Amino acid sequence: MGRLVKNEHLNYWLCGLIFSIMFAIVFIVVTVLIGMVGLMAGGLIALIAYVVIMPYITGWLVDYVSDKWMD
Repeated sequence: MGRLVKNEHLNYWLCGLIFSIMFAIVFIVVTVLIGMVGLMAGGLIALIAYVVIMPYITGWLVDYVSDKWMD
């Protein structure tokens, strides 16, 4: 470990503080990146589900409405 100051206990504390701040920054960045990837994957799954399911629902609704209103 490097020597930032002559006092050994203060040196441990300062090095720990620096590494704690660096760890917090890395942790936040990684958490945000994982969240963004998860959000994009979730959005992609939702888009695929929408494209697969909505035409069926819309077709059923159009058929139902045309049967009720056109008769």
